Amino acid sequence: MNGRECSKKFVQQGRELLARSRRGCPLFDARSVLSVREHGNMATCLHEAFRQRQGAPLAAFFNIPLLINAYLSKLMKFAFLTSGLGFIFLMTGCLLGPDYHTPDLEVPKDWGGMSLAGDSTHLTVSMDKVPEVSWWEGFQNDELNQLIAQALERNHNVREASYRVLEGRALALAAGAGLYPQADFEGAYTRFRRSENILAAPTGASPEGFAPPGSSFDLWTASIDLRWELDMWGRIRRNMEAASAEAVALEMDRRGVILALISDVGQAYFRLRELDEQIEIAEKNLALQKDSLSIISHQAQAGLVSDLDVKRAEVLTFQTAALIPDLHRQRAAQQHQLEILTGYNPNTRALAAKPLRKVIVQPIIPVGLPSDLLQRRPDIVEVEETLKAANARIGEARAYFFPTIAITGTGGFRTSEFDQWFKWASRGFSIGPSITLPIFEGYTNVARLEIAESRYHQMLEQYRQTILNAFREVADLLVALQTRGEQLASQHQEVQAAEEARELADIRYRKGLVTYLDVLDAERTVLRAELTLVQTERARLTDMVALFKAVGGGWANEQQLETRSEG
Repeated sequence: MNGRECSKKFVQQGRELLARSRRGCPLFDARSVLSVREHGNMATCLHEAFRQRQGAPLAAFFNIPLLINAYLSKLMKFAFLTSGLGFIFLMTGCLLGPDYHTPDLEVPKDWGGMSLAGDSTHLTVSMDKVPEVSWWEGFQNDELNQLIAQALERNHNVREASYRVLEGRALALAAGAGLYPQADFEGAYTRFRRSENILAAPTGASPEGFAPPGSSFDLWTASIDLRWELDMWGRIRRNMEAASAEAVALEMDRRGVILALISDVGQAYFRLRELDEQIEIAEKNLALQKDSLSIISHQAQAGLVSDLDVKRAEVLTFQTAALIPDLHRQRAAQQHQLEILTGYNPNTRALAAKPLRKVIVQPIIPVGLPSDLLQRRPDIVEVEETLKAANARIGEARAYFFPTIAITGTGGFRTSEFDQWFKWASRGFSIGPSITLPIFEGYTNVARLEIAESRYHQMLEQYRQTILNAFREVADLLVALQTRGEQLASQHQEVQAAEEARELADIRYRKGLVTYLDVLDAERTVLRAELTLVQTERARLTDMVALFKAVGGGWANEQQLETRSEG
């Protein structure tokens, strides 16, 4: 049966169906229904009629899906042409939204103006260098170096931050996936039965095709679906830019966690040694007070002094003795903190007592210049990277106002006979461009743009405030170190004077020139002065650690370059 005869037969059957419908007769009976096999032959004839430009009206009338194999070569050429145009559009497409520029900032030229009275000549800092990577080694303490190394290796907060970095990098990688074609494979088997009581012919997308009413058949499908969105307006690239900046921000967050950990370990260590020396001072004074109490007690028994002096000596002795257990409690808590920071359970490490005076050093702290702070402090760089991400989100939000252009296609094998599934005659293919233009979406795109712009301005203000806070921290610590030196010099003289006053009071008491109350007061003064001196020494050391942290610690040059290049 040629195409012309096929067309005539379909026209005749169509007329019969319309006539039966007008008479109220059943639309289909045994004589008017085509068999499935005859249906397949008729489809082939229709395709031949269409190729001869004689069956187009019939195809439109019955909404029959055209078989694709006659035009496979033409569609393949179209696919290659469309893909080439898509690649050109991708390479030459514009990037909507503003490009990032570092905000204008007021940065001091040096730290001299931030020190007390604008004089930094007496500070033990260097503005010509920045801290080394292992900046804590400047304290020349092997035990402290070991504790910090263990903390960096075992601390769970650092590990958590490292996993966040891996997550951020994975998100940045996933954000760029939209630049590449997306292909999915689908394999399916479906059993169909067409209703007997149906008037309309199957639609073009229906797998029932020319199947007669009441018939059943199988459908075996194996196909690959393709979609490639052309990023003409930069929506995907802006999203990838934002995700990359957020990944760098997570890396800076990890560096901040590490820097805070090192600072916490250093400060906890010096606090532990401060308590060791305070315990030593308290025990030394307690021993002296017990000796004095013993002497006073013997003198009272001989009637040389009153019992009031004995009771006063006992009060001072008991006060000092009560101070020691509290110091031991504080030391235990401080050791527990060190153990947790280094990743150990409490009371699982033995840290022998060592007085603070044996670990006191005076390193020269390289603080660099204020402008270096913007590139070195992890919190500043983290906020700036978040600002970059917010800036990129503006371009992403603007791209939603423009059409989405994509290349979609599908190809594979479809058949109703299993043994014909992967035969070349069962192949099918379709490919072409699509465009989606937003017309009205309930102000969603407008709101998305306003949200992106508002978040950018929020991050901009946060960035500027973070820089101001960083300058304030450094300025506070510079003043603290400047005043600690003067304070320590005075306190050393205070301790020396208190010890001399105690000796004079004891001598004068023995001569009967003063009461024992003067001796007790002198001993209290010595104990208070020695404890305060140790506190100030520890505060100076912790201020040094805090200053190292405030200027951003130490980075390897390759680490800095790697981090900035990722942004």
